[in-house]
Amino acid sequence: MDDRLRSNIKHIYAAGDVTGGYQFTHYAGWQAFEAVRNALLPGSSSGVTDLVPRVTFTDPEVAHIGLSEQQAIAEFGRSIRVHRLDMERVDRAVCENDTAGFIKVITKENDTIVGATIIAARAGEAIVELVIAMKQKMKITELGGAIHPYPTYSTALQQMAGDIAVDGLLSGTSGRVVRAFLRIGR
Repeated sequence: MDDRLRSNIKHIYAAGDVTGGYQFTHYAGWQAFEAVRNALLPGSSSGVTDLVPRVTFTDPEVAHIGLSEQQAIAEFGRSIRVHRLDMERVDRAVCENDTAGFIKVITKENDTIVGATIIAARAGEAIVELVIAMKQKMKITELGGAIHPYPTYSTALQQMAGDIAVDGLLSGTSGRVVRAFLRIGR
């Protein structure tokens, strides 16, 4: 099978478990769409990707996409950044008495997302925003610019992005300049 999901018989396409890739229903469904598209429409696209979210439906749920912290260190060295937000800081989780868990996002030094793990209620839903962000090669701070409904579990990602943006603004030379202006303004 090639990356366009064609078998060694060029008019036969495959999807799902027979391709030998990830063994998830959602991956098989995505591959089926790509296989049909490639078979019937002009142009073609890859039906193989490593951006496959995984969710374990426990209580709390465990969701993951991309590289783990150890894999990111192996690939990018110690320059990676690990961002963590505990669910006890998320208003919706507090209201629902569901504060067990956290969100961990791993980024390159330039804040591009390379992996994420969410252990929390509704982690399977919350990971989707990070899947899209990774597919679009977004920086974690860009998630803070999108308005998230309040109070929702996904507000946690906006909150995390805001925290990271503020930390970046207040660090290094730019941070010294901002702090100097704040002192002058008082």
